[in-house]
Amino acid sequence: MITTSLLWRGDNQHTLRALLPELAGRVRCVYLDPPYNTGAPRKGGEGGYADAMPRELWRAFMAERLGLCRALLSDEGSLWVQLDENELDTTKLLLDELFGRAQFIARITVEARAPSAFSTVNKGLFKASEYLLWYARDRQRLRFTPQRVPCERDRMYNLFVQNPEDPPAAWRLTRLQDAAAAQKLSVDALVLSAPERVARLASIHPVKAGRAILAAKARSIAAPDQVIVVPREGHPDQLVLRGQQLILYDKQVSVIDGQRTPSRPLTNIWTDIAWEGIAAEGGARYKEGKKPERLLRRVLQLCTDPGDWVLDPFMGSGTTPAVAAKMGRRFVGLEQGPVFEVAVARLERVLAGQDPTGVSRVEGYGGGGALEVRREPPTDHKGGMAGGGSSPA
Repeated sequence: MITTSLLWRGDNQHTLRALLPELAGRVRCVYLDPPYNTGAPRKGGEGGYADAMPRELWRAFMAERLGLCRALLSDEGSLWVQLDENELDTTKLLLDELFGRAQFIARITVEARAPSAFSTVNKGLFKASEYLLWYARDRQRLRFTPQRVPCERDRMYNLFVQNPEDPPAAWRLTRLQDAAAAQKLSVDALVLSAPERVARLASIHPVKAGRAILAAKARSIAAPDQVIVVPREGHPDQLVLRGQQLILYDKQVSVIDGQRTPSRPLTNIWTDIAWEGIAAEGGARYKEGKKPERLLRRVLQLCTDPGDWVLDPFMGSGTTPAVAAKMGRRFVGLEQGPVFEVAVARLERVLAGQDPTGVSRVEGYGGGGALEVRREPPTDHKGGMAGGGSSPA
């Protein structure tokens, strides 16, 4: 039974099958960054990998591996596949077959690169995006943690509660700018220090709103200076003022990476993760397919907890295991190409606390954890050594 994090060199079809007796049903997150099948005869130079297969062959290649990954997932777990547009639709259909369409969670668009004078000479649109397909093992049992991201302050919130210690019916409201000036603060500073006192008015829909809030609206019009409270069982009370709903800003401010900031819910379009300048992350320089540590951190934030198992069958330079270690997760990374040794060296630095790059600082990680390295491929069912397959980035 595997109890410590593992890096294993070998064809991932065979290593995944060899992991079944030890990890079946125990993995919380599988992240795959397979060859994109771009048509290039070889990516990554010498020691790189073939990236040109007939579509049906590529589909069969992926089906074998995705089926094994599904068997390793726990009932609460999920699987992520990162691709560009070349095989995205093929893979979506394949995952629908393997997991069932009901287990589809999201298709996420990631802004992966920015256009430049040197990259926009070809006809057509510049390809800036990559994609993540997210599937649950069992959507009803999936455990995930919603995330928020920083954003600009919503300037529609322009009111300030002067006496929040009193019942809402006795609240006195003033303009947010006047309150900031009276306290000799910038508006942004005041909002971040007391978001529960910042508010805005929003119209109440005459049809979609419930009877209770429509009745409160009528009473509010008759008493425009009084805040009327509409209790709701199991939900926060609703507030009505001047015939409109009074909404507080407190839920729009979060602490993200140690900083108090205006925030919004994470959507399925990710444009806030920088891909430039990641070449030196982890001290692992690898030209083809390297992903930002912050990208993998977000994936693991959404669907794992400390102590969970994370699996990457196309490990490449070791970004997924490095991030998993820094976040207190256990990991298994599989790779058959020469870049395996790059990943081993990277993880040794990470666990020794010698990698300050990537997400080390925001995770407060200074090293720690055990690692097993297996360089011998598993034997196949006939007793021989496994081989073949394609090596990913």
